[in-house]
This record gives sequence, structure tokens and C-alpha cells, in this order.
Amino acid sequence: MIRELFITAVDGYRLSALCCSPVGDSKGTIVVSSATGIKKEFYINFAKFLNQTGYHVLLFDYRGVGGSAPANLKALKSYMHEWGTKDMNAVLNYLINEKGMTGIIWVGHSVGAQLIGFLEHQHHLKRVIAINAALGYWRYFPFPMRWLIWILWYFIGPLMVKLYGYGKMQKIGWGENLPGNILLEWREWCLSKDYFMRCLIRQKQMDRFYDFTIPITALYTSDDFIANDKTVPLMMKFFPNAPHKIIKLAVEKHTVFKVGHSGIFRKKFEKSLWPLLLRAIERPSPEFENRNPARSRQDIRTVPDLSNR
Repeated sequence: MIRELFITAVDGYRLSALCCSPVGDSKGTIVVSSATGIKKEFYINFAKFLNQTGYHVLLFDYRGVGGSAPANLKALKSYMHEWGTKDMNAVLNYLINEKGMTGIIWVGHSVGAQLIGFLEHQHHLKRVIAINAALGYWRYFPFPMRWLIWILWYFIGPLMVKLYGYGKMQKIGWGENLPGNILLEWREWCLSKDYFMRCLIRQKQMDRFYDFTIPITALYTSDDFIANDKTVPLMMKFFPNAPHKIIKLAVEKHTVFKVGHSGIFRKKFEKSLWPLLLRAIERPSPEFENRNPARSRQDIRTVPDLSNR
């Protein structure tokens, strides 16, 4: 069963959300936190799959995106970091305070995992599954994509904001339209090899999420140019005290189709790739249960099949 609801952030902003409940007994609660410019509805089929395995699932839109976007996107002055400081906190607090839930599994897609260090009540999380969460510095992308991204950040992005007052991302095939300040802050991060370090210093007075200690499984697909062998480990360095392992999923072993940065959540991968995601969600490494930062995994393991792990 899917139910629509609104969750109010600390500043009064109303976030559109969907709650998907299993038919029988619940095995737990999963939050699916979207990538930049992707509406919650993109993840509905994956949420239904998780429902069938016994999980409650909550999907939501960040401010300025999908059902959480105002009619006049140009008028919204919010920033991207507020997706973490306000929106993610609002969702977690809703589950804790209004639903009495704890031991929550956070499945973050790209930025949906990058900003989890802003969560104030992280102790209610059981673990984090970071899907294609990577440091977004443009020079760390392979040729020729790095030059296409360079054009986006130096010409197309600023020009769209100047002409329209917001980012017309739908026009260039980059997801949902984005408010001007959100696009420009994203641009600032991606033009720096330190990514959002300066934002962290401003918001938390620290250059890493030192206080985040929840176990993280960082899984990335082998054909994603954004999340790659360099950018995923660099992203995990923002969580120095969180036990983590990095898994490179060799998608070519399971499908002839391109998966890329977001494709893993498409229904056509229900039989081939979703069971692998479920395995990562349900069977973390033993050291994760001990939550010992000293035992964090720093290596990258290319895993063609998680089914026997």
C-alpha cells in the first residue's frame, strides 16, 4: 500500500513523501534518499520490491524538486546543503517522533548518501547503503565526460540561471529543474577538488563528518563515470569514523544493458541487480555490527555477484 503524506521541516517547508507499507509483518524501515534532480516516483518500483520482502519504505522529494517544488521555482531561494541540514533531518525525525521507529536503514542514492553526515539523530540508523555516492569534482571524471561536465558548469549552468532564474535541467536531459541557488551551490562543489568541504566548515565548523559513526556500505556500478574507482573512495574520506566497505558492482556480469549512475533503480533490473542490492542491505560485514572505526574497509572489491556472500 502506498500513502501520500507531507513532512514539515524545521523551517516550515513542506516536503512531499510516499510511505510504502508491506502487507504482512515488517522486517524494518528503509528510507530511500534521492539523487540530485530525481523525483521520488523514480524509486517507486524499487520500493514495491522492498515491500514484497517485508520492509516499510519512505520516499521523499527534497525542497525544490518534484512534489516539494513550488509553482514558481525562480522564487525559491533554498540551497543544496539544506537537503541535508533540513530535509533529511525532517524525514528521520518524522519516523522517530511520529512513528516511533528506530534501527532505520538509509539507502542514499548519490547526494542522498553524501549529505547523511548532517543527520542529527544518527543513532536511530542501523546502517547506510550508499549507491553511486561519489565526490563530484569534474576533473575526476573520464574523458570525454569531464569536458561535457566542464561545459555544464562553466557555461550552460550559469547561463540558465541568468536567463531563467533557475536551472532548466529537463531541457538538457539532467533530471528535474533545479532552483538557482541549489544549482549554483552544486556547481561550486563540483568545481572544487575538496567538493563541499568549505560548506561543511561553514555549517558544522569541521572539514569532515567526524561525528558520523554509522556503518556505510558504498556500492557503485562499474559503468558509472561519476562514481568511479577514484571518486567513491574520496567520498568515503568525508566519513573518517564510520566503519565502511566499498563494493564495485560488475554490472556487465549481470546485464547487457547500460546501468550508469541511476539505472540500477529501473524496473528492468528487478531480477538481475535488485537482489544484489537487497543482499547488501540485509547482510553487512560482521565488523559493521561492532561499529569499530579502526576496522573500516579501505579497499575496493569488485564483486560480480553478491548472492553468495
